[in-house]
Amino acid sequence: MNSRSRRSSQLGEHWRDISEQVAYYAERAPATMRAVDTPYIERHLSEVLRAAALPSGAQVCEWGAGMGRFSRRLTDEGFEVTAIELSPVLAADCREVLAGSSARVEVGDIVECLQSSDSTYDGIVGFFVLHHLPALSTYFSAARSALNSGGRMVFVEPNPFNPLYPVQIAITPGMTWRAERGIYRLWPRSVKQAALGAGFSRVTVSRYGLLPRALYNRAVSIRSERWPERLVPPPARAFQVIVADV
Repeated sequence: MNSRSRRSSQLGEHWRDISEQVAYYAERAPATMRAVDTPYIERHLSEVLRAAALPSGAQVCEWGAGMGRFSRRLTDEGFEVTAIELSPVLAADCREVLAGSSARVEVGDIVECLQSSDSTYDGIVGFFVLHHLPALSTYFSAARSALNSGGRMVFVEPNPFNPLYPVQIAITPGMTWRAERGIYRLWPRSVKQAALGAGFSRVTVSRYGLLPRALYNRAVSIRSERWPERLVPPPARAFQVIVADV
């Protein structure tokens, strides 16, 4: 296969993956994606805020905003938020949640949205979005171009070393292996190679958490939400925070 044919094949695969994601979320808007403040949401938000270390007023681009569950909290923190969402159905919900704020919502593929705009950002963040993207190198290159000097991207994602994700995918109504299989592209080595290859200067991956959403929210009421994760070696904890500096 020559380079032109290979490129055409890669583009075709890319757009098939994008189309599948649009269809997946056109039919699936679970309660867990609704913009409701819970301790579980606050935990993930706090991990991203700590890692991003951005000042109030910073220009922040959120990838995969969904129904706005984190977008609203980012605006509450004083950031100027641009939320990008692939699904028109979810983007409409996100706009409704953000009504009255200065945040704006863009609909479409992340790379196309970034490339069609002159906007640049101090930070790019995302919550459980990278494992839905078909080619990390392409998206990281777009992120690098859209970040200001000294900028940083921070993502919270499932940790592929945690053994419980295949069980969750198998037993959760509406979840499919095809849509969630990208979890197993997010090995630390692969993520670091993609980010460094895109021009980022430093990449770190750390891990946290153990309890799923319902159990975590319940454990908060008795102030015991964090101690279970101390029983698990860090490499096997449920979530990973990916940080890359310009």
